[in-house]
Amino acid sequence: MGSRYEVICKDCGKKYDANYGGGFSTHLLHCDKCGKEKWIGFRDLGEIHLKYVKGLDTPYSIATEESDKYIQDTYPGDPINEDEYFRLIEEFAGKCECGGIYTFDAKPRCPKCGSKDAKSATLTVLYD
Repeated sequence: MGSRYEVICKDCGKKYDANYGGGFSTHLLHCDKCGKEKWIGFRDLGEIHLKYVKGLDTPYSIATEESDKYIQDTYPGDPINEDEYFRLIEEFAGKCECGGIYTFDAKPRCPKCGSKDAKSATLTVLYD
C-alpha cells in the first residue's frame, strides 16, 4: 500500500505532496535525477509481471489473490525472483526526460529546489 504525505522541504521550505510506494496493481518509481514520478501498472508489464507472480508462493496481495492463483496455476512461462523482477521493471520504465533513470530507490524531490531532504508534515492519503 502506498502513501501520500504533505512534506516540507528542509532546504527551501516549500510544502508539497510526496508519494511513496505503489499499490495493489501498480508500482511507483521516481527519477534518480529530478524525482519525477512514474506509475507502472501490472498489466503494462505483461510477461514481466506474469513471470514474477508465477514464482510466488503466495498471492502478491489480498486484492489480487484470485488472479494471482490463476496465473500461478496456468502461466506456462518460467518464474523470476524479486531481484530480477525489480531490475526488469526499472529497465521497462526507461529514462526520464531529464536524462535520469527511474528506480525504486530514488526519492521524491522538492519541485522548487530539487532537494531530497524533506520532513513529513501530514499523512494525507493511503492508497492501494
